[in-house]
Amino acid sequence: MQQAAKKSETRRILISNESGLHARPVSELVRCAMRFKSEITIEANGKRCSAISIMDIMTADIRKGTEIAIRAEGVDADKALEAIENCLKQLVDKGF
Repeated sequence: MQQAAKKSETRRILISNESGLHARPVSELVRCAMRFKSEITIEANGKRCSAISIMDIMTADIRKGTEIAIRAEGVDADKALEAIENCLKQLVDKGF
């Protein structure tokens, strides 16, 4: 049985919601990231954090106007990044 090839992808996203990534949007982001097999990390403000750790992301102090780099490594990396990008857009639409 052949194992699927691991992919590694990175996307840069500008945080545009007024309050940045505070508790509620971070919990939505973590919930989204946990659906994937890939290892997902977020880099912001010189800190690298796990996308499945609320505390990690909260301590990065990600505010409006911050550019974040989301990196996914694994068999579903492209799908994970697409879902996270959509999640962040939906949070802006919802006013978070």
